[in-house]
Amino acid sequence: MPDLEEQIAAWRRQMLAAGIKTPVPLDELESHLRDEMEQQVRSGLSAPEAFETAVQRIGHANALKTEFKKVTNVKTLRPGKLLGIACGVIACSFSLMILRTLVTAHEPSLAARMLGLAAVATAILSWRYNHKFLPVILNQRTRTGIGLACCLLASAWMALLIQFILPNLVVVPAGSEMSVGRVLNVLLWAMTFAAVLGSIAYGLEKVTHKQPQLVDS
Repeated sequence: MPDLEEQIAAWRRQMLAAGIKTPVPLDELESHLRDEMEQQVRSGLSAPEAFETAVQRIGHANALKTEFKKVTNVKTLRPGKLLGIACGVIACSFSLMILRTLVTAHEPSLAARMLGLAAVATAILSWRYNHKFLPVILNQRTRTGIGLACCLLASAWMALLIQFILPNLVVVPAGSEMSVGRVLNVLLWAMTFAAVLGSIAYGLEKVTHKQPQLVDS
């Protein structure tokens, strides 16, 4: 059936042109196509009709590409990445609230405001660029372990801040001075440290998956 084989070859080229290579190998997809064709032929259709029906049932290139992209996006949300995102979102949310207070309050000096902005900028830059300096770790368990350790350290740091550091900042001994700007900057830089730890967990996954041919499953 040379004509039919040519049709299948043309179908494969359409799949390749659409970028369908992963997560389902093209050979496996073709195997499903041929199985479906055989089933349609047994049901009484001619070979060309069986081919058209099988293509319709499996799906055209654009539809398959969309579905495969969804699956790929889900797979890229690995544990270390999710932990890093959660840690970063929590830390950055607190940072933005503290920064708003620092900027709108009357007491903080210009230097205190600039220092607070520097803390937030540090957190943002760490999320934007730190993957360029992180090593490629191929083993998924190792990456997840490091991500978990970073997030646990960030959580422990926040707990330490709430339990011990923050009370000492709020309750100032008589005769000493602790400005609002200084207190808010201590809190901001504490949140920045937690955000950076989260960015490390996220960045390890990002830098590794920029080289998919090297990544373990």
